Amino acid sequence: MPYTFKRDPSAFEPPSLREIHLEQENRRLQADLRAFVAIAVQHGLRNYCENRHPDLLQELEDGIERSEERTEIKYARILAALTKVPGLRAVRGDTEERTYYMTAEENVAYVEHSLKNRRFILSGIWVAPAWRGQGIAHRILRRLLDAADDAEIGVALYHEPFGEPGLQKDELEAFYGRHGFHRHVSAPDGLYRYPGSPLDMHLRPD
Repeated sequence: MPYTFKRDPSAFEPPSLREIHLEQENRRLQADLRAFVAIAVQHGLRNYCENRHPDLLQELEDGIERSEERTEIKYARILAALTKVPGLRAVRGDTEERTYYMTAEENVAYVEHSLKNRRFILSGIWVAPAWRGQGIAHRILRRLLDAADDAEIGVALYHEPFGEPGLQKDELEAFYGRHGFHRHVSAPDGLYRYPGSPLDMHLRPD
């Protein structure tokens, strides 16, 4: 007699509409609770969250730690790319927040950068007066942004005019705007560029 597998029909019944709604509501409440704990911690209520929601707090902190580690790796990749601008020799500054560029004879430019709150911060690009007008700042910025796109990390820009003669603030904003930077609430008093923003194509080499 052939073997016959008898299934319990109830084991294969699809969930009811009510069960689906309950599951959706549960996921929404869990997401709201995560958001509440994250905001509470930011406002100094860590002890409260530790007492009321220790598992959720630990989950959030573990996630932040993993995110910080990933961002540090991305930041290192971008800095490595910044040392490979064609035609220039690059040297990292003592504070690790500047990358200098030079020819065999003299200093040409430097870029100021840092990593804060899991974000790449660009504080400006300076080019020696004798070397301006040769596209050096564009080459440095293109290298930085290509690497940022590869790493999928945005760039916050806080750049004030400096050096004589130098670009005025509106000229600086126009220069960076051609590379995808724009005003955004995530970078108050500065500009922001999302990863993968289109660059000004006529500035790219063929």
